[in-house]
Amino acid sequence: LGDRLRVEAANILYKKNPQLMIVASGGKGMYRDINDAPPVAEIIKKELIDLGVKSQSIYKEEQSDTTWQQLQELINIIKDKELSQAIVVSNRYHLPRILAMIESDNELCELLKENKIQVISAEEILIKHDPEKWQHNIDNVYNSEEMKKRIANEEKGVKQIKEGTYKLK
Repeated sequence: LGDRLRVEAANILYKKNPQLMIVASGGKGMYRDINDAPPVAEIIKKELIDLGVKSQSIYKEEQSDTTWQQLQELINIIKDKELSQAIVVSNRYHLPRILAMIESDNELCELLKENKIQVISAEEILIKHDPEKWQHNIDNVYNSEEMKKRIANEEKGVKQIKEGTYKLK
């Protein structure tokens, strides 16, 4: 439900600014019990290279298995790489939960307020870049029953974060 859109959007941002460093983030996630499963970051890096992004422009973060862990790793990357700004590209349906997580963490919240972290939807980037190519397909996916279930789960997660009952670890 949109994972590839994130890669396509990151590629567009890179093509507009080849000086960008792209952070491909993610460990094995839900596949952590499968010994030979590659980390998500490795798959993302390969897909970006296939689209023409230079390997040296991609930093792999393979320690995180959840969105929360990815955000915590992002703090470390911003500090270690002395980044002035990081753009978190994710799917539109996922952004409210990401923002709720950021707002629940003092350090992340401060980075957001200082504009050191921006959060943007992959769909927005793609539609702005090429509406004829992307708008119809994205609309179809968002009208599907599977996406409606995903959005309902995301909304439940946002509510739990705000109530303090969400397991962030």
